[in-house]
Amino acid sequence: MLSNGLMRDDLRAKGLLPNTEPYSNLANFQHFGDGGGETVANPAVFLVTGNDAIVDWVIVELRSDNSISTPISTHAALLQRDGDVVAVDGISPVRFLGVAPGQYHVSVRHRNHLGVMTQEVFNLSNQTASIDFSSPVLPLYGNNPCGIDASGVRVLWLGDANRDKKSIFQGPGNDIFSLFSLVMYQSGNVNHNSNYIVEGYNLADFNLDGNAIYNGPNNDRSLTFIQAGMNCSFVNCGFSEQIP
Repeated sequence: MLSNGLMRDDLRAKGLLPNTEPYSNLANFQHFGDGGGETVANPAVFLVTGNDAIVDWVIVELRSDNSISTPISTHAALLQRDGDVVAVDGISPVRFLGVAPGQYHVSVRHRNHLGVMTQEVFNLSNQTASIDFSSPVLPLYGNNPCGIDASGVRVLWLGDANRDKKSIFQGPGNDIFSLFSLVMYQSGNVNHNSNYIVEGYNLADFNLDGNAIYNGPNNDRSLTFIQAGMNCSFVNCGFSEQIP
């Protein structure tokens, strides 16, 4: 989140966002229902700037109380700078074709942040429904599912570089090792310099600026250190995704 209250859209501005959703090829993820393979067919979607500029791909899931551990349906969607989640045309609400109207838990997941899910079910139908995950008053499923920034807005825990549904700065299974390995063993980093910058669409790019940086200015490692220090008071604590 930037000082103006908007998320950064560096991935879009640098032309790094894939036209087809990336989740089908990621570990620890499976599509359900009619989800999977969503594609941005109109290049103009990624040319939009301002509040509605696209930040990245996310996943929206529906679950029922009868099968809360398994999604009924998933859908890849686009996240805008102002926090709105829209369909692949960059404008429309996300639709779940083939899902009967009823009561569902709704979750939102991101490739290197920890996802969140509503604690209560919502009555969903053919009418557009709006759920504000950024609001601290919305009950969320689980214990300590996300953080709250200085302005009082909810934010997802960042830093899941190894796709184990946890964010760990220090200790067994930590995500900093994934960042370190990406940087140190990048083919272009012939001198194995820890200050080397890996440009691209990477899981270790925690602040989504298009660069994975282990050491030096704007490094991604410090983000997980600050997150742990501010929310746990010790750096070897971890955060776990609370979606079943």
